[in-house]
Amino acid sequence: MTSDVEILAGRYQIVNPLGAGGFGQTFLARDNQLPDSPFCVVKQLKPQFANARDLEVAKRLFDREAKTLHHLGSHDQIPQLMAHFEQNGEFYLVLEFIEGQSLELEIGLGRQWRQSEVLSLLRDLLKVLASVHNAQVIHRDIKPANLIRRDRDRKIILIDFGAVKTVGALALQLNSSNPNSKDTLVLGSPGYMPSEQLAGRPQFSSDIYAVGILCLQALTGVGIHDIPRDEHTGEFQWQTLAPRTSPRLADLLDTMVRYDYRQRFENAMVALKALAAIVKSSATATVLSTALTPPKLEEPSGQVATDSVFYMERPPIEHDCFEAIAKPGSLIRIKAPRQMGKSSLLGKILHHAALQGGKPVSINLQNADSTVLTDLDRFLRWFCANVGRQLKLKSKVGEFWDEIYGSKDNCTEYFEQYLLAEITSPLILALDEVDLIFQYRAIAEDFFGLLRAWHEQAKNSETWKRVRLIVAHSQEVYIPLNINQSPFNVGLPIELREFTLAQVRDLIHRHQLKFSEDEIAQLMSMVGGHPYLVRIALYDVARHHTPLTRLLQMAPTEAGLYSDHLRRHLWNLEQNPKLSTAMQKVVGSNTPVRLPSEETFKLDSMGLILRQGNDVIPRCNLYRIYFRDRFEINSG
Repeated sequence: MTSDVEILAGRYQIVNPLGAGGFGQTFLARDNQLPDSPFCVVKQLKPQFANARDLEVAKRLFDREAKTLHHLGSHDQIPQLMAHFEQNGEFYLVLEFIEGQSLELEIGLGRQWRQSEVLSLLRDLLKVLASVHNAQVIHRDIKPANLIRRDRDRKIILIDFGAVKTVGALALQLNSSNPNSKDTLVLGSPGYMPSEQLAGRPQFSSDIYAVGILCLQALTGVGIHDIPRDEHTGEFQWQTLAPRTSPRLADLLDTMVRYDYRQRFENAMVALKALAAIVKSSATATVLSTALTPPKLEEPSGQVATDSVFYMERPPIEHDCFEAIAKPGSLIRIKAPRQMGKSSLLGKILHHAALQGGKPVSINLQNADSTVLTDLDRFLRWFCANVGRQLKLKSKVGEFWDEIYGSKDNCTEYFEQYLLAEITSPLILALDEVDLIFQYRAIAEDFFGLLRAWHEQAKNSETWKRVRLIVAHSQEVYIPLNINQSPFNVGLPIELREFTLAQVRDLIHRHQLKFSEDEIAQLMSMVGGHPYLVRIALYDVARHHTPLTRLLQMAPTEAGLYSDHLRRHLWNLEQNPKLSTAMQKVVGSNTPVRLPSEETFKLDSMGLILRQGNDVIPRCNLYRIYFRDRFEINSG
């Protein structure tokens, strides 16, 4: 698509690219001819062929694909085809936009799915695939990236039919100069394509193979190429990686991923019947009963482990951070109130960077003694020593510190001539709770100016290109910093928000709890989507089997499970009369209120309020009810 094309077919306005592949590009767009200009997906196809005959074949296949998608689009778990057309010699498909997250964010993250989760995925995916096969269509590219878990109902949606092959369709030959060639265009993704598909002869059972592979990934928690095979037969030997898998489920998956396509289930309808037989069998019912026992719970305090089942992805944040941290000299700024997931995200980024060959170092400013924060020279010595310790390097601070050059110059020299010289991988330096030093103005201005200087040096220095910075803070940056010396106006800004309704539903599912829609609404009415408050509630219900209604009734009281959390906020407010007065005004009103900017910044940083334009409201009913009571405000 040329850069000057913004509206296609007079109605589809391109918003931004979503991805690219070997045969074209996909864009997010708006349909300007429908009310409210809803989102849609525009898929641009760019057939690259040497002669007119091949181009004509491509056009016929394009039309055939559009007709196939139109037919399949009546299925609830396949995006609806909205239009297809040719413009300026390029072909376009317009598809329904599915709001949800890719299964890439759930499979391949190092965690093993429970059997109940795999069976649910199989049932959901085979149902839609049965409709595809019944229409005599082979998808040929089933993989996590082409499966979306829809937000509104958690169903699996099958996307990207760019590789569809209608059985009996005219094959597009790879070597058009040889019309007798039997080789067809090989489409698919490595690891998910069985041997017959690689040979250009896909079958219905080729899709079954791909579904089986992604289920093996989910059960074992390892990558495709890490699943062992028998060197003689080529069959997968995966059960040692998931030894608790029930025999009948194991047999089902083994049949799905047989090397010889003739030994697999013929199509999705046959596989679905075999799955139904397993679910109904008394032997498997016992296994499923065991599988549905509550998972090993994790106390919701502190950082959530990168491989934890309770780590909740917040797309596109993780993807954006992973992409940014791979760039030389990058800087990521993460801002959010406490207990919103900053440290967990930091851990996720560092873990990802380490897997890519980086050297992760995490410095939490809360670990600095108060005496360290009283003097810039002492602080920078402490900083250098701690970075070196995490890199497992002996401290040589004394050797590099020369008073005549000044603390910042000495610190820079220590990094350039020692720390970075001793490692060959990129240094991923994460600084958490940096707002702790806002109150130490002399240190803050010089230290933040130093970080900005390092970031600027990375534009020209090969040494500093190897340093990637992550800065996390809770408070607004209210100290005055020179615009050219501040690290808070450059790099990738990330602001962590509350969990969405769909994410709260997902977290409830991960705790293996069954809440009605009314109960979910009651929970979010009390605590919103606050990550910590939601997890505390789900942990208590799952562990102690506390009825949700009872938990919510006691929540805003000193006897409830949030008492420590609430008392800490109350104590902080009482130490600052201006903030206390401002919070009383907020919770005492049933409508948004206007506060001075300083009080707004600080209450927002504490996580107690939400902004609505220039006005504010309590973050959730938990705070409104509790503080009304503590401040003795009449709710009427």
